[in-house]
Amino acid sequence: MAKDKKWMQKVSASIKRRGTKGKCTPITKPGCTGRAKALAKTFKKIARERKAMGGMTPKAGEQPYIGSYISGSLGGVNVSNPSLVKFYGDKIK
Repeated sequence: MAKDKKWMQKVSASIKRRGTKGKCTPITKPGCTGRAKALAKTFKKIARERKAMGGMTPKAGEQPYIGSYISGSLGGVNVSNPSLVKFYGDKIK
């Protein structure tokens, strides 16, 4: 059985389409049973894991810039991008 990489997006769209958002908020609601409760627990677990990792994605400028093209040589031609130097400042490696 192949894993569906977009299962969460599909479930969220289904919840929105059916108007059942908040059915399991809080999870102790009497109407929160069966598959809905299992899904709520899964979403809660995923959120907890993401929070432990520091969130989904870092905000711009929070991580050091490790790419190229801020300054250097590209095919024998010196190139630079002053706006990146200004944006990343002391975070440039």
